Amino acid sequence: MLTGSCLCGVIRYQITMDNHIDAVVFCHCKRCRKWSGSAFNSAIVIKANDLTFLTGQNKLKTFSINGVNRHFCHECGSNIFTSRDNNKESYRLRIGTLDMPIYPKQKIHIYTQDKANWDIICDGGTEFSESIK
Repeated sequence: MLTGSCLCGVIRYQITMDNHIDAVVFCHCKRCRKWSGSAFNSAIVIKANDLTFLTGQNKLKTFSINGVNRHFCHECGSNIFTSRDNNKESYRLRIGTLDMPIYPKQKIHIYTQDKANWDIICDGGTEFSESIK
């Protein structure tokens, strides 16, 4: 079981999976850089049915563009997860909101063709110039 929360603690959630994560995906696309306010976003793919909100679900707000729905805390602005109109079965959970350590088997960087010119990928993870399927 993994647990997490937003910055202000209003939103708390749990995920019914262990901390044996297959992969963390770092997206360097321009939209994710804008959304995260950083060089990339860091996420794990989870099953939608595995996510349960313990508190604050009513504080979630959504910003949608081009079929991607970004869910965040209305109080503090923490990015919690994204969902996609064309895939209702999974979410991309922002790992910075987890309250416990995870140990991913691999690190994957996508949309590296769009990465910030001041960013250097130095973790040895697999790099893709665009997305992966």
